[in-house]
This record gives sequence, structure tokens and C-alpha cells, in this order.
Amino acid sequence: MSQLYTSQPTVNRLLTTFSSLFPSATRRTRHLLAWLLIAQLALESAPSVRCLFRQFLSKQTDASLNSYYRALGNGLVTDASIRQALALQALAIVPEALRQEPILLSVDDTSIAKWGKHFDGVGILYDHAKHDGKSYFNGHAFVSLTMSVPVLHETAGKQQIRYIAVPIGYVMSNGEASKLTLACQLHDEVMPILEKRQVILLFDSWYAKRELLAHALSYPNLNVTCNARHDTAMFELPDSTAGRRGRPPKYGKRLMLDEIANDLTNYLCRMDNYFVAHRLVKTRIFGDHTVHAYVTLSKSGSYRLFFSTIDPMALHMSIAWQENKGLRNTSSKHMAIYPLKLYKLRWGIETNYYEQKMFWELGSYKVRTKTAIEHLLNLTNSGHALMKILPYEDERLNTYRDKSPQELRHALSQQIHKEVFFATLVSKAQSSINSSTLLKALQALAWGDEQAA
Repeated sequence: MSQLYTSQPTVNRLLTTFSSLFPSATRRTRHLLAWLLIAQLALESAPSVRCLFRQFLSKQTDASLNSYYRALGNGLVTDASIRQALALQALAIVPEALRQEPILLSVDDTSIAKWGKHFDGVGILYDHAKHDGKSYFNGHAFVSLTMSVPVLHETAGKQQIRYIAVPIGYVMSNGEASKLTLACQLHDEVMPILEKRQVILLFDSWYAKRELLAHALSYPNLNVTCNARHDTAMFELPDSTAGRRGRPPKYGKRLMLDEIANDLTNYLCRMDNYFVAHRLVKTRIFGDHTVHAYVTLSKSGSYRLFFSTIDPMALHMSIAWQENKGLRNTSSKHMAIYPLKLYKLRWGIETNYYEQKMFWELGSYKVRTKTAIEHLLNLTNSGHALMKILPYEDERLNTYRDKSPQELRHALSQQIHKEVFFATLVSKAQSSINSSTLLKALQALAWGDEQAA
């Protein structure tokens, strides 16, 4: 491996940071994979490995193209280990003062269109978000996990709590296992890391099914807040049968959405442009758990249904310190709907999808096997995730906390090219007639960007 960069601050720090994602691999494999991520930053794109090698890696390192392919195929570097390393790095930026604040997990799926039909797991998929008259397309579906962690952020001289949505990783859904099973798998990878934290799992109505709910609630420190189908069966709490013979009923009277929303005895309040009714209910999909049901009513008269297993008064949130105005401005009488407000933070996973597809070329992979596709997606995802983590991990990058990850990537790309230029210049210097003044000026050019240094 090239030794030109041992004195270059940005490249050296990035090598250390990226290498920490592969703790089980050998030192050389860690460096090769770290260089792949640095190449993606330098080129501000994630094309094929061959392209990264030709345009950047072959000029900066002495490793061959096959060395990078072997590093990608190393059995000690699994997608699960990368996801767990990212989760640990995301947790590491949580300040000590916020260790009691809840951690939010969001699970969802996304699809990537592919023209070819020779990829593993490719098939005809339905996309409800397409509005071009063609809802079906050829491509891949992936289930992913995002972890939202609390950090302290200064706004107008005041410290407030901000939640950063860090994308953890992807698993391909190719028909061998259901999306619910894959969601459980992702969930199992990070929950051992979160065993001492209060965790809330957020997902939309497609995932509100018994398989995922039962698996999630098997963890004592985890609760669920989710959207649900409007025709989900709900029941009143069963009446007490004390003093009467026979087995007590599991459910009370069947409830309908309009009954909850229009019953004036229920707690009714306003949130955004919706009226919200709240009631404790029983459902079949949650088994024996009593859950909080929230029914929202829009001005047009449409209903939406949400469930939460957490008692609003059991939340470990410093409400008055939240940066989000909707979370901060909550009176004591509105605490009953606070879990529903937390559901809005699920949108961070959709933002990550947009950024990775638009700016990180998430769907540009040209490899064919399922293992290789997942590996490249998780490596690309880790680069994007670290652009969100680094401004809170490194104080020298704190000016990028209010900016998009793409701006930090661009700044690091420029700094990498400056350091590469300076290191190459020094390595090619052949005589002592080189002006020290010129070298100092070039050094200032390479290291002048203090924010990215």
C-alpha cells in the first residue's frame, strides 16, 4: 500500500474511520476497503470497482484490481458486520447527557429499477410512488434499517436536541424470505447493541403484521409506533369478570374508526391539519398487548389509523429541549398523542433513500450476484452514513452539521485531491533546487481548507 499519505491529515483520518467498519478483517483488507470508500468520496460517485480503480485507486495505491475484488469477497467482512459497526458509530456520537433519550429505529423497503434481466433476484415489481402511468417495472427490492440518534445542537445560542437519521444498511428481498423476515433480521443485528436503551420501532402500514410485531415486542426495552390499515380489527378492553365463572374474554366490543373519531368521550385534539382521537384498545395483530390507538381525521373527512405500544408518560424524552417545534411545543394535556408525533421522524428513512439514489448512485451497480450487489450497496450506504456521523464525531467538521451530507462529501473530495497533488509533488521532487517557498505555498494549498482538514 502507498505510504505517501501517512502525513496527509484528511486521507489518514478517513483511512482510520473507514477501516473501523471492518474490525474482523486483516489490516490489509481493511485498508483496501477503506480506499474504495475514499475513492467514492474523491470521485463523488459510486460507479463500478473497475472504474474506481482506473480513475483513482491505480494512481494512489500499489494494489492491483484483483486485490480489491478479493477484499470485497473476503468472508470476514460481512454485510451484517458493516451494519453493526455503523450502528456502534452512530451510538458513539450520542452525548453522555442524552444517554437516557430514546433511540428510534425505522424499517422500510425501497426498489431500484434495472434494465437487464441477468441480475440475481431481479423481477417485476410494483411501485405505488410512480406517477407515469406505469406502476410495474423490472428491478430489485431492498429492505433497509435507519437508526435515529439524539445529539446536541446549538441554535441561536441555545442547546437543543436533534435526531440524526443514520442509514444502517440494506438486505435484498428476492423471494427467498419475506420482507417481514428480513426486517426481523435487521432488527436482530442492532438490538444487542441497544439492550440498555429505550428503543422505539417505526414503520408504515405494510409492516404492521403479527410476525414483525411479535418479534419486535419480544425485546423488553422496545416499543412500536406504526401506521396500520384502516380496516384493522380493534376492540374495546374486556370487562372485568371478577366473581363470575368461566374464562374471561380477550376482547370487548368491536370498534370502528368513525366510532373512535366521533365519540366525544375520547380525547380529541389538533395536530398539524388533523384532528386526533386517542383510545386504549385490543387488537389481534398485537396479541395480548393493550395498545394506544390514534385515529386522525383530515379536513376532507379521510381517516388514518396508528398504533403505539408505549405509554406516553413512560417516554424518557427531554421534551422542552427538542429542536423539532412539534415535539417541543407539547402541553401536559397533549402528552397522550406524543407517540404519534414521534412517528413523523420516520420520514428520515425516505430522505436517505432520495439522497442515496439521487447523489450517491445507489442503483448504478453492474455486478450480478446477490452477494456482490448487497455488498456494494452496504458499502455505498456506509459512505453516506459516515457523512452524517463525522460532523458530530470530529469537531473540525462541526460547520457541516447544518448542511447536507453531499456538501461534506464535496469538501472532502476537494481536500483529498489537494493532498494527493501535494503528496505526488513531493514524491517526484528529484533535486535540492526546489524552492522551499514554493513547497510551503503548495502545502498551504493542500492543507488550507481547515474545515475539511
